[in-house]
This record gives sequence, C-alpha cells and structure tokens, in this order.
Amino acid sequence: MQKRFVTAVLLTACAPAFAAKLQPGEWEINSTTTSPLFATAQSSVFKYCVTKEDAEHPEAWMARQSERGECELIPGKRTADSMTWQMSCPRTNLTGSGAARLTGPATVEGEMKLSGNFQGHAVRMSTRMSGKRLGPCKS
Repeated sequence: MQKRFVTAVLLTACAPAFAAKLQPGEWEINSTTTSPLFATAQSSVFKYCVTKEDAEHPEAWMARQSERGECELIPGKRTADSMTWQMSCPRTNLTGSGAARLTGPATVEGEMKLSGNFQGHAVRMSTRMSGKRLGPCKS
C-alpha cells in the first residue's frame, strides 16, 4: 500500500473529525498506521489549517471532501468533544470507520480502521493519530 494513499486518507478523514470545541488554526497531526502489508509501522506528520467554518461544521467539510476525494465520508455520532465517521473508498475497494476526540483545549486523538481488497490483496489497516494546535494558520 502506498504511503501517499494512507496520508491522503488521513488528511481527508482525520482533519474534520474534531468536534465543535475545536479551536481554528494550524494543527499538526501525527499518525501511525499498522497493517500486515507493512514490514514496519508507517508514521506520518502533516499540518492542516482548520478554519472557523471547518471547526463549527465538520459535516459540511466532510461533504466537500467527499465530492473531491477518493473516499466518501459519512458523519456519525457527534458530541461536544468527539465525532465518529464511516468511510467508503470505491476506487481502492476499502471501507472503514474512525473516531476522534478532543483531549484538551488544543489537543486531539483518534483512531481509524480500514479493510477490504486493494490491488488483489486483502487489506487491514489501523491508524492511531494525535494532534495539537500550533497557533494561527500561516496562510
């Protein structure tokens, strides 16, 4: 499985998973993906600017990403500090679910699981992520 695909899925699914109390600004997300397909765990770090609109309405952000991306994101249960989602990626024949919760005023943690068949191989992936707000968006 390509590392770039995993990163794209994380950018699409994890960034909007924050609930209404999420502070807008520049966030750094650290993720670790494990799968029987990988010899070792795959780690990624990326930054994402969360706008005020994204923080207040993650479902709208998910709908926009579903229109543009490889995966459809379906919002699930949302509380004041957590959110769940389902996802379906028809091009890569993967489905999964995820959850994220705010662990403090500027920190988040979550998990996502995907399974299916990709390029003729049975795939199971589990991704754990943590994030922290760095400050205002740079752009």
